[in-house]
Order: sequence, then structure tokens, then C-alpha cells
Amino acid sequence: MSQDFHGTTGAFAPMFNAGPVEPWCAMKRILLAAVLVVPGAVSWAADVPVPPCAGPAQPTYAAVGAPPNVKVWYAEQLEGWKPPACSGWNLSSADAVAASAARFTHAGTADDLLKRFAKVSDYESIPYWSPNNQEWRQLIRHANALSGPDVRQEREDFTIAELAKGDPLFLSMGGSTISDVVYRLQVMQHTPDRVTVAMENAVAIRVLGIPVLREGAAQFLFTFEREQGDVWNFYVLTRVGSVLNVIARPPMDQYANRAIALMRHFAGLPARDEASVIKR
Repeated sequence: MSQDFHGTTGAFAPMFNAGPVEPWCAMKRILLAAVLVVPGAVSWAADVPVPPCAGPAQPTYAAVGAPPNVKVWYAEQLEGWKPPACSGWNLSSADAVAASAARFTHAGTADDLLKRFAKVSDYESIPYWSPNNQEWRQLIRHANALSGPDVRQEREDFTIAELAKGDPLFLSMGGSTISDVVYRLQVMQHTPDRVTVAMENAVAIRVLGIPVLREGAAQFLFTFEREQGDVWNFYVLTRVGSVLNVIARPPMDQYANRAIALMRHFAGLPARDEASVIKR
């Protein structure tokens, strides 16, 4: 069974600002937002995700200028699947895994791509189109680089040199229904033609005080790879394993535009592109 949408990539739980809604509804929305990637063609897949470090990417890369190809797998579709060793993931359980693959043009360097991860304060400036409110809104309310795994250890944005060393760094992100959550950020590969960045929650994620994601249960792997010249491939692999089995499967348009905003930000594409968002 498949369902097609127009849009793009997946996202981090506390990056999504839910309004004042009933707690269980908010919890489901935030968990879904953490995993759902919405593409040029999104499908509930029967195959398995393959990041580029493990072979030909699955899903395959979309054409330059086209919405990403995105697939979402739920737990029952992942029985027996183990993430490839190159992902660095030790998968104990997963409520959902999502993968998105796109091509884009980038005339800059690999360091320019890395800089967008380093400038954590810029995360607060990412706009997304709200289909409920029919207006552009702020995607992330709070985002800070940290000097350690404590939200009180705020510091200036990271430098490219700090990220390129490959040591684990920490940042915090939060929204209106989620208190700030500490994430671990680490560059796994950094060459002129390839950048791989891993991120995972360094502490449990709580919604309205209730723990919904254990430490390390929300994991993200971003891979940029130069195809030729100024054409780059971009692959995002996301997995979420929740404490509570509360993931629902409503229509994805309310999460798609948040996902689109994240991908456009990290790829350096214009943010307020109405042609790429989903409108009701």
C-alpha cells in the first residue's frame, strides 16, 4: 500500500512546534514529525532502506530540482532488518524508519555544507508553511550550541574546525510542547566530496513531562556526496524507537512542510519556496 505526496525530508522531534493541543494528540504529532519524510513520491515501503555507505541508495536519488524520493517503514515492515554497520546504529527497536534521497546543485565546498550544521543559532530562523494556519511560522523555538550535555551549558555556535575534528558535540533544541532536549552531533566523514553527519538525542525526550523516547532512540544520519561538478546527492536516514506505542498514521501533510523546511535549510536552498510546500 502506498500513498503519494509532494514535499521532502524528515525531522527532529523537538524541532516541531505543536500548538496547545490535548497531550496524547501532541505526543503522537511530535513522534510522527520526528520520523515522517514527505517526498515527491512517498511510499509505505515493503523493501528496506539502504544508505549510500552500504550500496546503491534506497530510495534512489531524485533529479535536481525535483522533490526528494522518500520512503517510510513502520515496525512490522522492518522485522529482521538490521541497519548496515556503516550507519553506526545499534538498532534495538524501531517504531519507524524514514529515508529521503535528493539531488541539488551546490557551487560551494563541503565545508559550506558543514557550516549549516555548525550554526545552531540559525535553526531558529527556519520557516515552514503551516497548513493549519495558512501562514509561514517558526519551525524551532529554541536552539543552542552547548559546551557539554547539559542545557545550561550554552555557548556560541560551533566552528567548522570543531565539527571537522569528529568529536561528539552537543546542542539543544525545543518547541512549545517539548522542553529543550540535548542532542549529540558528530561528523563521521569529512572530505572535499563527502560529508556525513550523525545526530541523536543524548537524553530521554519528554512530552508534557512524559518520557516518550529513550536516550539514543531518535537517530539521524545525513550524507552529502558530490556526484559530479556542482551536483550533490543528499541522503537522510532517520529512525525513532519510542517508549510508548503511540505512533498513529494520519495524513502526512501537517508534517510534510516541517520536513521540507529542514531539508531546504541544510541543502542551502531558498527557505520560503511556496512551490515546494503543501497547501490545503
